[in-house]
Amino acid sequence: MVKQINWSPLAKGELRSLLLSSVQKFGNKEQGKIIYSLFQNALHRITLNPFIGQATEVDNIRYITPCPDYTLFYRHSLLKIEILVLWDNSHKAGKIKSIPTGKQEEASQLL
Repeated sequence: MVKQINWSPLAKGELRSLLLSSVQKFGNKEQGKIIYSLFQNALHRITLNPFIGQATEVDNIRYITPCPDYTLFYRHSLLKIEILVLWDNSHKAGKIKSIPTGKQEEASQLL
């Protein structure tokens, strides 16, 4: 049984920004397609085995680094995988104070 993948609004917005910035930076969609395929590959592996990612301090929330520049934080259950945060690892000035555990908390918990 294949698990459903849901993206939080925050993670979806970050993905959109990443893809748009890669088009602006490189002048074409090729780099964005490569990054997106890395994310898709990681998500496929997560659906096969949700415990493949590193555990966090919060129950059922794990993370995986599909490419050196980005980390996906996700929550898993029996029926679905929810992508909570797409974190840009190059942001040295900010850090995640805590991993959002609910939809209301997502925007307020990130710095």
